[in-house]
Amino acid sequence: MQIYISKNNQQLGPFEEADVLRMLKDGEFSPSDLAIRHGESEWQKLSYFYPTIENQAEPQIALEKPPKKSKKGLLLGCGGFFLIAVLISGALGFLAYRNLFPTDSPEDLPNMVKDFKLENRYPPKGNIWGTETNFVGIYSDETKTRSVIYLMTVYSNNAAADDALREGLARSCQSGETPMRFSFVGKGGEDVSQGATCAVPLYVKKDNKLVTLGGGGANAAALIEFAEHLPFNEGTTMKKASEKE
Repeated sequence: MQIYISKNNQQLGPFEEADVLRMLKDGEFSPSDLAIRHGESEWQKLSYFYPTIENQAEPQIALEKPPKKSKKGLLLGCGGFFLIAVLISGALGFLAYRNLFPTDSPEDLPNMVKDFKLENRYPPKGNIWGTETNFVGIYSDETKTRSVIYLMTVYSNNAAADDALREGLARSCQSGETPMRFSFVGKGGEDVSQGATCAVPLYVKKDNKLVTLGGGGANAAALIEFAEHLPFNEGTTMKKASEKE
C-alpha cells in the first residue's frame, strides 16, 4: 500500500511501504514524521503505522557500550604514581640519612683550642628530623695530664638550645644549688655568649649552639680557659653576672 509522508511542511510520496521502512532505518524519515496511507483521511505519526521502529530505536542507544579504558593508560598512570612515590621516599631517605650522619665540622669540633689538642674525634651524630646534631671530642694538653671532654650540640633554633641548657642545669644542680651564671665578654664589652655551671659540667651557649665541658685532671680554671678560646668565643673573657658593669 502506498504512503504519503509530511516532512518539514512538505508532502512527499507516494512511497511503497518497503521504501518507507528503508528510509526510516537510514534516518531519512523520523518516527515522528506524519504519514497517511492512500485512501485514508487522517494523518498519523509514522510510529503509528510502524510501532516497532520507535521501540527499536531507543535500545540501540542504551545498548551502546561505553568506551573501554586503555589498559596501557592505566598502567602508565599507576607507574607514574609509583615512580613519584619512589622518588619521594628516596629523597626523604636521603635527608634522614644526612641528618643521622652529618658531615664533620672543624668549626664545631676544632682541632685545637688554646693549648689543648683534639686527641679523639668521634663521628658526628644527629637525629632523623635534623633538629639536633652532636659533635664529640676529647682534648689533651701537651703534658697529657689534663684532658677536656667536649660536647657541642647544634640545635635547630635558639629556643631549643635554651631548653637544653635549663635541663642540663636541672640535672647537674640536683642538690638544690643555685647555678653560677656568667657571660663571655668581648674586647668591646659586648656579650658574645652565655654560660652557667654547678661545678661540673660547664655549659657555654651561643645562639643555637650549646657546649658542654667536663674534664679529667682539668680544673675549673682550665675549663674556663678552654671555653674562652672556643672558635665563637676567641678573644673573650668570662665574667660572672655580678661582675658585669
